[in-house]
Amino acid sequence: MSETRVLADVKVRIDDRVRLIGALLAMTSYPNDIQRIRPHGTHIHARNTRRTLGDLSADPAVMQAQAMLDAKTPLETFFTLAMHLHPETLEVVRPLPGWVPADWATNLKGFSKRTHLSLWFDKERLIWEKAQHEAERAFSKVAFKPILGEFFDSIPTSFVFIPHLLYPTEREVTILFDNELICIAPPPLAWGDNPPWPYDDPSMLYYTLRNALGGFGKLLLDRAIDDNPSAIEEAAAQALPVNEQFRIAFPAWRDQFRELFANALTALYLEDYVNEREYRAFVLIEQRMRGMNILPGTVSVMRRFMQERGSKFQSINDWVRVFPKQLRVAKRLVSL
Repeated sequence: MSETRVLADVKVRIDDRVRLIGALLAMTSYPNDIQRIRPHGTHIHARNTRRTLGDLSADPAVMQAQAMLDAKTPLETFFTLAMHLHPETLEVVRPLPGWVPADWATNLKGFSKRTHLSLWFDKERLIWEKAQHEAERAFSKVAFKPILGEFFDSIPTSFVFIPHLLYPTEREVTILFDNELICIAPPPLAWGDNPPWPYDDPSMLYYTLRNALGGFGKLLLDRAIDDNPSAIEEAAAQALPVNEQFRIAFPAWRDQFRELFANALTALYLEDYVNEREYRAFVLIEQRMRGMNILPGTVSVMRRFMQERGSKFQSINDWVRVFPKQLRVAKRLVSL
């Protein structure tokens, strides 16, 4: 099943290739490893999938996936590779990168058949349909192109959100494939061991929007600054004025910048396109839960870029060089 429904400028779909990778990750050490790093409640479907499939650690596809995880292969790579396969037959329809083992696609297709995944997903169809409908409602009035166009010259044709009830369960994965920006995201995490919230829960709507818009923003940001590495190198020589909690969570300068950008982008969207109440609630939660006390200052700096783009700043790379200095000034002004 790879049905697409267009809502505003975000498409919502369920993709069997994504579900296949989620089930594959369920059979590796990933679920236990991530719980040790970040304990959290998981969706009942993810837990039931692990229990239903049992121990498949000796399966060829699982062994290859585990080897990739052990080699620190990003999760984004797993899902990007899956996009090279036909959504129904799982045959390779786009050439795979040369480093991918020759039997990778065959093993993956075999894993799907051996585990009878299509029957399992059909049995769980109502759960997936519920997630899709929730996501459709969450994005029914969402348009991301206007705000992303404030920061980037080149934006992919389509935005796609794929609700994902398997693994990873604690973070979104954003990839670019065939001129589609694709965000693969779990439902909003609840506190502790409680099950996740619905995608469209009014009190958690900011989470769903942040996963998608923040993920899209970070990927586009990566593309922009990778085109001019000297800009990020120059900027990274200046420490960002973030607190210790945030610095521990994101030790690398680039990761700090990406996270600040993604969250400020979400805050800007909430303030300009949703309402002031959602904006203030989002900023407050990010400050309390993730130590992002610098978020209001980041929003201020990004608004300045929006105003001066085309005059003082021609691109993100012009702006990133002065971002640390501007953020330090904004931090002082916001705290006054």
